[in-house]
Amino acid sequence: MIVEPAAGLGWRIAARLVDTITLAWIVGFVLIEIDQRLLGGDPLGLQPERIDLSRARSMLLLFALIAAYEVVPTVLYGATLGKAVLGLRVRAVNGGQVRGTFSLARVVLLYGPTLFLGAFGLVADILLFVTVAIPASGRGFHDRVASTVVVSLPRDAQ
Repeated sequence: MIVEPAAGLGWRIAARLVDTITLAWIVGFVLIEIDQRLLGGDPLGLQPERIDLSRARSMLLLFALIAAYEVVPTVLYGATLGKAVLGLRVRAVNGGQVRGTFSLARVVLLYGPTLFLGAFGLVADILLFVTVAIPASGRGFHDRVASTVVVSLPRDAQ
């Protein structure tokens, strides 16, 4: 039983945009500065003739960064930076705090297809967006699997 109604699609898209910009900055710094300069990796594929595991390492590092960015604040505060700025929170469907495993499930479904399937993952992302936009509940497939709902805080509570 869902205790609170889902947040509007426009607010959710705006929060995702803030999160994407923030993640791009964090990932760019970590992958380029740490992986490439300190660990000798090639995360941007600038040396295609080199055969090593730096691309796999970069992908795993990228997924770990995204998971940390999404899971830690969602479990601790109920929101990522984008959601917090726009007054949204991720809640369990019963109204409680989201557990780490459920938050991680959301991340795997949100980012996993694109990271690990490339162009085919974009098709999965489009289908995921449709599952958020069409149902009256406003809960996407990732929210239904993780038993979560993204809600708006009352504007005076921010």
